[in-house]
Amino acid sequence: MNLTRLGRFEIVREIGKGAMGQVFLAEDPKIDRKVAIKTIVLPPGTSAEEARETSQRFLREAQAAGRLLHPNIVTIFDVGEENGVSFIAMEFIEGETLEKHTRPGTLLPLKRVQDLIAQAAVALDHAHQNHIIHRDIKPANLMVLKGGVLKVTDFGLAKSPSANLTQAGVLLGTPSYMSPEQIQGRELDGRSDLFSLGVVLYELLTGVRPFEGDSISTIIYRVLYEEPRPPAAHNPALPPEVNAILGRALHKDPDMRYATGSDLVGDLAKAFSMLPPDTLSRPFPAGARQTPPARAAAPASQQGTIVRGSRAGRDRAGRHAGRSQAASGSQDRAARAERSFGARHSLKIAAAVITGGLGLVLFPRLVNRQEQAAGRQAVESGAAGDGLQAGIPALAAVAGGGSAGPGVVSIDVSTIPHGGDISLDATPLAEPRVVLSLSDPKPHNIVAEAGCRRAVAEMTAADLASFKGNLVLELKPRLEEVMIASDPPGARIRLNDHDTGKMTPAVLALDGCEERTLALARDGYRPWSASYDADDDFEAMVQALKRVKLDPVPAGTILIRKSPEYDVEIYAGEKRLGRAGETLGLQEGKHTLTFRNDKLFVRETARVTVEGGRLATPVVTFPGLGSLTVQAQPSNCKVFVNGVYVDVTPVLDLPVASGGHRVKVVFVPNGAEQEVAVAVSAGKNSLVTVKF
Repeated sequence: MNLTRLGRFEIVREIGKGAMGQVFLAEDPKIDRKVAIKTIVLPPGTSAEEARETSQRFLREAQAAGRLLHPNIVTIFDVGEENGVSFIAMEFIEGETLEKHTRPGTLLPLKRVQDLIAQAAVALDHAHQNHIIHRDIKPANLMVLKGGVLKVTDFGLAKSPSANLTQAGVLLGTPSYMSPEQIQGRELDGRSDLFSLGVVLYELLTGVRPFEGDSISTIIYRVLYEEPRPPAAHNPALPPEVNAILGRALHKDPDMRYATGSDLVGDLAKAFSMLPPDTLSRPFPAGARQTPPARAAAPASQQGTIVRGSRAGRDRAGRHAGRSQAASGSQDRAARAERSFGARHSLKIAAAVITGGLGLVLFPRLVNRQEQAAGRQAVESGAAGDGLQAGIPALAAVAGGGSAGPGVVSIDVSTIPHGGDISLDATPLAEPRVVLSLSDPKPHNIVAEAGCRRAVAEMTAADLASFKGNLVLELKPRLEEVMIASDPPGARIRLNDHDTGKMTPAVLALDGCEERTLALARDGYRPWSASYDADDDFEAMVQALKRVKLDPVPAGTILIRKSPEYDVEIYAGEKRLGRAGETLGLQEGKHTLTFRNDKLFVRETARVTVEGGRLATPVVTFPGLGSLTVQAQPSNCKVFVNGVYVDVTPVLDLPVASGGHRVKVVFVPNGAEQEVAVAVSAGKNSLVTVKF
């Protein structure tokens, strides 16, 4: 779109493009200042009526956002439309967005992050007090000027909670930063923006997004159903209180979140006040560890816990449970030496791994005899640089044999109660022993499973080294978040005869060691239910609940014979089905139908039963017709029958259904009224006389 002028604004050049249109630098000749002009562009194929309605909503909501006057919000100067182009003229600012500071190596000092988030929070509180929700808070819409002032930009999506800029079903926003209620299309308030601000804060503190994925559907699922990793697991400089702060800011339930941005900022200030000044002012180092310290992959109550090692191992494990501590100087030097050695001999390492792999395929007997010596040789030559079981898991699981070489940790794993299968990073182990290189920094999942019981621990090689004896995992009932989905969706979910309040697709926490009955119900489909015992295959149940097929209720037909005197409309609730005398389709079951002729004041109900694939011909008796005459003195009166206006007096021989009716007569000059109950007989005229 090539423009030279919009309204009074003279276009200088295009400076950007957004999802909804273009942004131009322009001059305001009235007061000789630069402005940014944002236009809205509708997709091809939009009808003229849709374009007009969308443009009107765009301008109306921009005008609402224009009420916001705050030093941390980009000011909107004007809105307008010219030659079919809707536009917003706003403050032109120059600076950099926070996107630059959301990745490892470019993170800001904690004190600076605290200051920027405080400015954004104050701006959002101001908007929310004026009943405006931004709906697209993300680093790209938070700009920092040269003097350090933060401005919240792009209120192009902003709106009042009652407004609706988009068509139903259109997801507008950036999924990684959207609140669960925004994704689900529910009514929003300011807490949705604060959820998005919490995502930004998490990113600025850690260099990673809390809800990441390879596809939009994966991101949306994680926003709706998964909890992010504690931020202190990514950045060891963070105090543990930050975990709770972001846990509250990113809570799925808006009622459990911060009500205002100032509340969030206050808690963050308290948490940071406990840190030394040099920690607050020092940037998160580019080479800092980005893998978490030892931690359970799920709450202990759900997945099982580590319960015993040697005494020295327990002492070291206790130190790992808090924030990660720096290793001793000698350990750092040793680790650097190992990494340096591996870097110098990378070709040798690759050759050793390839040779080992070929040996497993071509010479299995030779490998079985020589595997322990080969494992020690691989370590001594630097072949374990990336972790033994990460490189050649089948060999590593056996090679340790309880006797690890230099730079290797070998730990036996047992369970309480005894028994179960052990796996490492989803690979089953032939023996309950984990062998890793001490130079391997990555966390690994150690999983023990026995029937419906499970235990999970996520540990690095350094964490395992703290257990000088046996690693014991306590097996506990498997409690998992299970997705329940139906085809078609929208089925009500009941668990053990209790309504969960959820509709498919939804996630429920299920205990693998309990008997459970799930039931789904949806109008137009047969009820579905299934019961599972503790001994049933949990994984099979999980997979089955992801794709429950609901069978439609079969349809039958009914034929209601028509009245010889008048037509009758047939309704099921407020839905019109057709007329008497027509063959009508209805789902199998019992239905209450209403038969109406509003002109004749006919309203009869009857309950009918329909069988799938069959024609039902229930007998319905309709009332005969009589007539009604209404006279009044004086005659300047309005007449209502059963609350419906029919005419002014006199009303002569008005056809009505036989039966009881209420007649109201209103004297127009003063509004006086009288109401009379009258019984009308078939084939006869009933007279009503009223005097005022």
